[in-house]
Amino acid sequence: MASKITAPLRVGQVFEINFPTFTPRITIHSERELTVEIITGEDSGFSDTVALRDGLVLLSWREHIGSTIVHVLDFSSGQAHTVVTPAKGGFMRMTGRIECKNAA
Repeated sequence: MASKITAPLRVGQVFEINFPTFTPRITIHSERELTVEIITGEDSGFSDTVALRDGLVLLSWREHIGSTIVHVLDFSSGQAHTVVTPAKGGFMRMTGRIECKNAA
């Protein structure tokens, strides 16, 4: 069972979100900065460093193949909400549980 996510986030924590088609890893660098990296799936290797605020993070990007991704990471509830518009067409909404992979 996944550990409960509690605020505040701690420097050095690493989270993974297991979606059916890909897995992002989130690494906390400071109280206001994190890096998201896609570790499995079609866009494995993509990464970006972004700012955050009290328990809520919004990430969005357009991939080189044309897909757009939006993540809302709610660390207070431990849920991630993602919307994807694949380059080939369509629209996907996903919700996943955020798992803390270490106890930094």
